[in-house]
Amino acid sequence: MPSALKVMEETKIENQERVSQSSAAQRLLWFAEYEKEKSVPAVCRKFSISRKTFYKWLKRYKKAGKSAESLADQSRRPHSSPRATPKEIINRLRELRMKTGFGQRRLQLYLSIWYDLELSESTIWKLLKKSGVDMKEKKKLRRQIKPHDPLLPGDRVLMFVKFIEGEDEKQSYAQYTAVDECTRLRIAKIYDRHSTLSALDFVQFLLIELPFFVRHLYTPLDNAFTSVSKPHLQTHAFTMNLRKLGIKHEIPTKRQFVKGKFKDRIARFDEVEPYTKKRFPSQEDLQMHVAKFLFQYNNYRPIPFIENLTPVEKLQSYEGFSQIRMFDPYHQH
Repeated sequence: MPSALKVMEETKIENQERVSQSSAAQRLLWFAEYEKEKSVPAVCRKFSISRKTFYKWLKRYKKAGKSAESLADQSRRPHSSPRATPKEIINRLRELRMKTGFGQRRLQLYLSIWYDLELSESTIWKLLKKSGVDMKEKKKLRRQIKPHDPLLPGDRVLMFVKFIEGEDEKQSYAQYTAVDECTRLRIAKIYDRHSTLSALDFVQFLLIELPFFVRHLYTPLDNAFTSVSKPHLQTHAFTMNLRKLGIKHEIPTKRQFVKGKFKDRIARFDEVEPYTKKRFPSQEDLQMHVAKFLFQYNNYRPIPFIENLTPVEKLQSYEGFSQIRMFDPYHQH
């Protein structure tokens, strides 16, 4: 049996349609009377309407070729709403919610940090529900990674920075790179300077473009990521923002960094790009070369350490990622 709420909604719609039809029939009587009397004041007195109302509907009636359908009541909903949340933002929120399971509070933080957009938690909930997201779905328990457990996509992502010279000797670019240790999926982005803001922007790029959520992010001992003098303090802006987004920030100890253990780890997962020895006239030109190299690397290059599979093929072998046919975060194809 249909619910009482559904019956009430159907009854309301039927009543609205009935009122609209009766209004259209009434307005047809106005113009029929006008054809007889040829007097607008007489028609207005007889039907107790203003001249402004009569002429408004007469204009609409003539413009529609004297179609009776044009006399029905129309929605007063505005054609556009300048204050509405952009669809791009809603799509980003939806993707992040589906990928991470973030609630309204963390999604609110995400908008505040990277889009300088302040929305209430209730507004975010309504926007996502309207876009088809089940907001009452139970949040998945956070995966606890033990030392000898096999890794899943996103369990551990290694992040590091390379510097590439431009055509001008005074100009150099910072290439932020992230490699998923499980699938060897690789992603990079070029910035004109190395800073905490650039690092946080790259994290946003990872959240949006990677097909999985990052649980642990490993970075070098660098002032952009942590305080070099006291690396294990949790007050650095980069660490604090990662924590708020549910990402655990891992850094090497001073002893590990001095002994080169972190560099050895990078060497195991890094790939020497052919373009690093060239000089580029602009940041955009360098980014284009990065995109071309990584598209081939992720989709077509077999990696010996993952059973001679390509990173995308390795990703496809895990449940939930079999539908991914190509990884193209730079949208070249």
